[in-house]
Amino acid sequence: MQNKIKKVFSAPSIKLKTLVMFEVVLLLTVSLGGLLYFTRMALVEEAKKDAEQRLEGSVQHVDNVLMSIEQTAGNFYYDMLEHLDQPEQMAKYARHLVACNQNIEGCAIAFKPNYFPGREHFLTYVHRKKYNSPELIFSEQEVNIPYTQQNWYTETMKTCRPAWIDPGQNHDYTMEPVITFCLPIIEGDSECIGVMAIGLSINLLSQIVLENKPSPNSYCMMLAHDGSYIIHPDRKKLAGRNILKEPEVVSSPSAQAAAKAMLEGKKGDMSFELDGQSWYQFYKPYVRTERPRRSKYELNWSIATVYPKGDIFGDYEQLVSHILTIVVIALLVFYVLCRMVIRGQLKPLSYLTESAERIAAGHYDETIPDTKRNDEMGVFQQHFQHMQKALYADINKQQEQQATLLEQRQKLQETYQQIKESDEVKSIFLHNVTDRMIAPSTMILNTVSKLCNNYQTITPEEAELEIASIRKESDTIIELLSHKFTLADTETAQAKETKTGKEERHE
Repeated sequence: MQNKIKKVFSAPSIKLKTLVMFEVVLLLTVSLGGLLYFTRMALVEEAKKDAEQRLEGSVQHVDNVLMSIEQTAGNFYYDMLEHLDQPEQMAKYARHLVACNQNIEGCAIAFKPNYFPGREHFLTYVHRKKYNSPELIFSEQEVNIPYTQQNWYTETMKTCRPAWIDPGQNHDYTMEPVITFCLPIIEGDSECIGVMAIGLSINLLSQIVLENKPSPNSYCMMLAHDGSYIIHPDRKKLAGRNILKEPEVVSSPSAQAAAKAMLEGKKGDMSFELDGQSWYQFYKPYVRTERPRRSKYELNWSIATVYPKGDIFGDYEQLVSHILTIVVIALLVFYVLCRMVIRGQLKPLSYLTESAERIAAGHYDETIPDTKRNDEMGVFQQHFQHMQKALYADINKQQEQQATLLEQRQKLQETYQQIKESDEVKSIFLHNVTDRMIAPSTMILNTVSKLCNNYQTITPEEAELEIASIRKESDTIIELLSHKFTLADTETAQAKETKTGKEERHE
């Protein structure tokens, strides 16, 4: 069973199909791998360009909002300078300033202690009743911390220059988180006598910026230099919370690295994990646009566009899934077609293989049919057919020669047996002749010895008898030798006749 399975998998068709499928899969893998790789790189590059454009658009949008507040404050500021001796006019300016710009959440005008006679502290504050409401509320009351101890007032009085105050440094009079534009009130040439503070709702700013979403699940985020949120889709984070203290950020080293890169004023892109989801962040420092008569200072803010990786690579992953499905189906169809074509093309080869196995098993009369194919397989079948016929003819000729040699061998064995029997007969005959010649020869020898030894004393009659005895024994020996020579001549004649017959048969 094991040998049969091994034989099936070692068949030429299986090997050819495996080789073709391997080459096709390798080619598709390299081609699709390269295509998908460059597609991914193109998507990332496109996402970067889009994110940079979105970031630049967000920066311009934010800057336009800030610029509108700065211009509004500047317009009222120069008119207000002419009425510094009229403290009752400050509430009017504050109210008009908030009412004329819907982006302004509130306005506070504060003067240094004892600036107005009889009033140690002077603060006028107008703010909206609630978020994005047209109804305004006027107040002269302080919060728990006096305005003279609040950052927006103390920093502006110290630097005596316009500046934006981060939300983490604010102590506002409302529940609405704001960033504050502080404009020093300068009397004469250099003396700072008060501060005009204009609050911009960061909820409103976030709403303005986030309306232009790059993708369904993406959002824009802006951080102050200390890590507090200025723009974020989650309004809860805008209430003075710090990104570096968020539990989900603290538990994610990659999210911490992304946040720190923003706070360090870097520009670039970075991926990070947050709440078990993968995100991609494109970030850059927020730089105010330089315009005539606009104060020049750096806010050290940073803005970023944050995408779930699915928004960037979702279409790509869907494309990959569709491509893989199409490739699998195409490979299955290709395998079926390849199997049908290869099977049809190699069918004669399988038949010839079986025929070759039968020929190798000794069936040299195996019939190879004619073919009408003119391709390599047809030429191969024709040559194989000619080879089989030539092999069959050679085998038949060898078998005939082998039969002839076998017959000759049998005859040689018969002849050899006859010669062997003849030799045995001759040996017996010679032995008999030799035995029969011993007695006459011995008698002749004894008679000659007797004559030689007694020639002086022997009589002529006795000598004649001895000689007659020698002659008689000599005749006996001559008769035996004559019989032997006659037998030898007969055998020589028979051998010549046998040799002549063999030569005639061979011819």
